[in-house]
Amino acid sequence: MLSERYIELVKTALLNELYIELEAQLLLSVLCGAEKTVLDLPDFWATRKDESLLTALREAKDEGDTVILETGVSQGKPYADDTLRNYTEFSYTLVGRRRLDNLQSCVEQILQDGVEGDFLEAGVWRGGCCIFLRALLAAYDCTDRSVWVCDSFQGLPESTLQEDKPFKMSADRLPFLAVTEDEVRENFQRFKLLDTQVKFVPGWFSQSLKTAPVERLALLRIDADLYESTMDVLTQLYDRVSSGGWVVIDDYGILPPCKDAVDTFRRERGINEEIQQIDQHAVCWQVA
Repeated sequence: MLSERYIELVKTALLNELYIELEAQLLLSVLCGAEKTVLDLPDFWATRKDESLLTALREAKDEGDTVILETGVSQGKPYADDTLRNYTEFSYTLVGRRRLDNLQSCVEQILQDGVEGDFLEAGVWRGGCCIFLRALLAAYDCTDRSVWVCDSFQGLPESTLQEDKPFKMSADRLPFLAVTEDEVRENFQRFKLLDTQVKFVPGWFSQSLKTAPVERLALLRIDADLYESTMDVLTQLYDRVSSGGWVVIDDYGILPPCKDAVDTFRRERGINEEIQQIDQHAVCWQVA
């Protein structure tokens, strides 16, 4: 079907699988400690006769890693500060293919079951997941739902709670996480998906979500990293998720503060729906 081909094309573009050889070039330059091209490194390629580097990179994306540092690829760990900035030049999202596949599955089930509500992501980086959600609405000719794009557009806040103290992720330390609203809007525009079904909510979650004019949600995706930010989103928005809707937590598997916030919230609220593993990073559950 044409819609399926469109969805796959958008997914591939968001993950930079169309021109993944650009990432291979970057990887080679890091491994060799100099700016070199693939053709300059025959010995490097000779060691990979049984497995092409491009195939390896695609498999790494399937595991949930956008780019390429071997430690990140093999262990699923965040990249070092001085390398991630270089490797994210060509991608719109860090979530990998499995998490995009999960979003597609959730959206298709929501549309099939007629679950009431919009789609919202809290913590959008360059907007890749939100762009994909809007593309899914376009593919299925759904005009009565919105995609809410919620972010400080200043990076992560300073850690104030004890649970977050070991994880300093504010913009002064990780500036590449601070993507402006204008940049995200431009990325939507590149995919011809910036329209009235896309709603921006700028600001720190503790304040912005209190007054956000969101009524019902069919999908709530949280990529807030820290305990405080994750708890702010859950506290403000969880009750707006419709029965049959989905909650997706991006960092549950790799950031202890995020997991602790989710576990605490579920325990205090008596939420017993099964947590489903998406990949080594992310989980989701369907609201009863």
